[in-house]
Amino acid sequence: MSGRRLRSIVSATTVVVAGSVIAGAEAARRPAKPPKAEVSFVDWLDAQDTQRWSMADGWTNGPPFDNGWAADHVQFSNGLLEILLDDQSTRGEPYTSGEYRTNGFHGYGCFEASFRPIAVPGVVTSLFTYAGPYDNGGNGLHNEIDIEFLGNGFRDDGKTLLQFNFWTNYSGGPTNEIDVLLPFDASADFHRYGFRWTSAGITWFVDGEAVFEVLDDPAAPTPKAADSLQKLMLNAWPVDASASGWAGEFLYPGSPLVAQYEWVRHLAGEGCSLENPPVEPPPPPPPTGVETDLSVADIGLSVVARGAQVVSQVRVTNGLGVGVPGVAVSASWSGAVTSGDRLRETDANGLATFYSSRTKATGEVVFCVDDLALAGFVYRPGANLESCDRVLK
Repeated sequence: MSGRRLRSIVSATTVVVAGSVIAGAEAARRPAKPPKAEVSFVDWLDAQDTQRWSMADGWTNGPPFDNGWAADHVQFSNGLLEILLDDQSTRGEPYTSGEYRTNGFHGYGCFEASFRPIAVPGVVTSLFTYAGPYDNGGNGLHNEIDIEFLGNGFRDDGKTLLQFNFWTNYSGGPTNEIDVLLPFDASADFHRYGFRWTSAGITWFVDGEAVFEVLDDPAAPTPKAADSLQKLMLNAWPVDASASGWAGEFLYPGSPLVAQYEWVRHLAGEGCSLENPPVEPPPPPPPTGVETDLSVADIGLSVVARGAQVVSQVRVTNGLGVGVPGVAVSASWSGAVTSGDRLRETDANGLATFYSSRTKATGEVVFCVDDLALAGFVYRPGANLESCDRVLK
């Protein structure tokens, strides 16, 4: 690994470069047309955003994973995303766990989540970006940037060993594990963990402070967005015997284990900053309680016609939270699409459907509700749960 430049930013950092944990090479397939990089977002993880996220379901990874993936092991409870690990057998594996992954791919920028890992030997809790032979991120090779808590890294003195890693067009050989000693028990409370990925390298952050940096080097390059964009993923899983020397031996404790995530975000672009946490939006206003008040309860966008058109569905309710039929909904389009339906009427369920014009233009499409009108009713925009929505086309 000579020539690789690793720079510690805090003196308390301990660096360990170990051998490969995952044996074998990944064979690349012929890549399809590369995707577009997704835009910035913050997800407060109150519920699944199906446009942005999917849950791993119905398959296994093979060694060193000792589990299968099931969608029902990703749950939302009390404003948190919870990943469950239990002893349910799945597809020949003795355990089942969950993984939450973006549908789209991301380029250079910042990636961060606030979470509490599982402090049990043999369990890995993570935030990472990834693209491989079965992902259309670009070149079809294994590219990855990791933040991983290993179950054997929780020490008796209340400190926690956190591991970073990266893989660049990987097809076998050594990997780049980096161990950082945190001065707290990471499982006791939520903390922020993230990294900034740029063309110059990778910088990892804990609670908004840079703790380690890897500079790109021809002898040991960091991943390049021009080679492959990457999906953002959250998961927790048990290792099998082949990786017990890395993460510890896993012994199921007799009841389900839970990793908890408060929020996750991506800030697109090399100039991003993780110095400050995201600002949580205020809670939505309650219904006004007035039957003749009107507000927007929801806007849902979807891309149809092979990517040429966007459909928007707007739900209008009264002050009691009941859908209202016959409301004239005025709206506007901007971004990659600037024309389409601008006036529609709600149906018997209070739903109005809008269609954009068809175009091959790509980029972010923004749809906003401008006005609601119905005789005898009053539009209360301050009561809207959503006034605009956006989707990547």
